[in-house]
Amino acid sequence: MKTLKILGMAIVLCMLTGAICKAQTADVTVMVDGIKEAKGKLMIAAGDKSNPQEMKYDMVEVKSTDPVVCVLKDVPVGTCNLYVYQDLNDNYRLDMDDQNLPVEPCYTKEKMKVKEGENKIELKLLNVREMMGKK
Repeated sequence: MKTLKILGMAIVLCMLTGAICKAQTADVTVMVDGIKEAKGKLMIAAGDKSNPQEMKYDMVEVKSTDPVVCVLKDVPVGTCNLYVYQDLNDNYRLDMDDQNLPVEPCYTKEKMKVKEGENKIELKLLNVREMMGKK
């Protein structure tokens, strides 16, 4: 009988420890402005690109130049990187020129803090080539 009580307490303790150790996640709402063309898809990802299996992704069709809102679900609480680009030619990748500069509008935020509860970020897509004076 004493053994059963100890075993029962051990099982309850393991269950409680497992619930506490479970990775906490949160949703991240991203509002993207700076859309210059109503075409393609907006690709959004959060996480570490060296570990793509753990990244959280979403894709939204761009139907106008109005700001687009996207919600990334179950992003781990802590620090991560945010990657956003408008895939103008629907090839599902950020196209680069011969100097390795993005030719599609994009945005990157490193070391973004994700906290429990509500997470909102507003950003504006950038045209890197224009910023660098390239055509």
